[in-house]
Amino acid sequence: MFKKTTKWDKPFSEKIKKRVSKIPTAELDMWASQSLYELGRCLSAYEKNREDVYLQEALTGAEALHAVLDELHNRTIKPTR
Repeated sequence: MFKKTTKWDKPFSEKIKKRVSKIPTAELDMWASQSLYELGRCLSAYEKNREDVYLQEALTGAEALHAVLDELHNRTIKPTR
């Protein structure tokens, strides 16, 4: 109730972060590959059609890729302290 809220300063949304945090560690690399594939597909579609919807989807895909890789890094790399 009296917790101080911290400002979210990541380049991806909290909604994406919450979704990614529920993915098992063993599946994160598959999700990263899928996000990268979708990102490339959206960029190709944008190059052909120049419609903003493809650019928005690419941005969401990039955020998802970043969130997945950040989560994978946090789970697998041990702190150096």
